[in-house]
Amino acid sequence: MTGVRKLEHATMAVTDLEESVDCYTDVFGLDELDRRDGVVYLGCGLDENYDLALTEGGTGIEHFAIRLTDAEIDAYERRLADTEADVRRTDGAEPGQESGVRVSLPSGIDVELVSVADTRYLHPTKATADRLGVAPLDLDHINLMSDAIEEDVAFLEDHLDFDVSDEIVEEDGSTVQSWMRHGRFHHDAGFTRTDDPAETLHHIAFQFESFDHIKLFCDRLAQHGYQLEYGPSRHNAGSNLFAYFWGPGGNRIELSAEMATLDPDTETGVRVLEEESNTVSSWGGSPPKQEFLEKGS
Repeated sequence: MTGVRKLEHATMAVTDLEESVDCYTDVFGLDELDRRDGVVYLGCGLDENYDLALTEGGTGIEHFAIRLTDAEIDAYERRLADTEADVRRTDGAEPGQESGVRVSLPSGIDVELVSVADTRYLHPTKATADRLGVAPLDLDHINLMSDAIEEDVAFLEDHLDFDVSDEIVEEDGSTVQSWMRHGRFHHDAGFTRTDDPAETLHHIAFQFESFDHIKLFCDRLAQHGYQLEYGPSRHNAGSNLFAYFWGPGGNRIELSAEMATLDPDTETGVRVLEEESNTVSSWGGSPPKQEFLEKGS
């Protein structure tokens, strides 16, 4: 199958909706596109599609979506009908959405396949009026916390044609982390193992143009009282530049630039956990705290 194949959007729970919306619009520079049934839809402002939706009540991820074509969505719906998974049609359920199919992974996390009305490329001179110049370009990827990581990975491989780009395993071969792609980018969705089924999100990442763009955004965060948790540095998996902080509403946010692209036939890179002291940064330096490796929302 061919198609756009990119992470399209995600819906995230926050502890305080209005405080979070204020921060994502006033500090991040995102554009509020719509409000429906207690959900606020925000876009990065270079197209008319929403990138992040916020809903009040707890923390973590409600669902994430991959953009495809209408024909691909119909084909996957037929394939999913042969599984025991909970499959629902979601055509037009969210702003800018045309076709949609949502399915629950074995861990209970929902993944959606969507097509959107606005399929233009991102163009900086056609930004929305409310978008700040420092705002991220787009949604980049998502890393989920899963108490059924191997089952989730197998489901996405077997039924939705995701490929594993990289993984970290224990010496016994059990999966600690897995990074998966549905198109040419190294990963659209990652998974981090957890024993807590209430945790669903390790981080959600926004795309930035360059290290300079990340630097300017970090300056803005500091001006508004937000401090980095880890980074800046460059990842082992995906080779993207990164910086992390805990955002408004109790969820971890990554600033990402220069995500690697892969040939479709690229084989999975496997690292054994005990072989490296720092599995996160390829530049070395101070390893991340254990909380960064294990804590989600």
